[in-house]
Amino acid sequence: MRDTGTNNADDLKLQVLNLTRIYITKHQRDVVPLIEKYAEEWQLTGNPIYRPLWWLSPSDPVTFTTDDQFLIGDEVLVAPVLEKGAVQRDIYLPDGGFQWQDSRSEQVFDGGTFLQDYPVPLEEVAVFLRRS
Repeated sequence: MRDTGTNNADDLKLQVLNLTRIYITKHQRDVVPLIEKYAEEWQLTGNPIYRPLWWLSPSDPVTFTTDDQFLIGDEVLVAPVLEKGAVQRDIYLPDGGFQWQDSRSEQVFDGGTFLQDYPVPLEEVAVFLRRS
């Protein structure tokens, strides 16, 4: 009898389901409170919740050409992997007299740093937290 690969497909479905559950939990725990915080700021100031990098570092010219990363408020930088199958990407951490901490590894980098081929596992998203 020929193997139809059903077990592999079922394993993949289970893996995707588990990752989905993990990301729903992370979203509820980490992202929703930030959105609520910056929604209040938006109501008071009109500042957007999701911001381009130049919003935080308007004198840093690299931020004006970086269009595949974004900020949540002034404290979280998100650099999603956009290429199919990629497990690394280039990341620019804006300058402005502060540092950025990788939320996964807790490694700290100075602002103005360009991270070339930074590893981002398939099941992760590169997220950096601003440190003063």
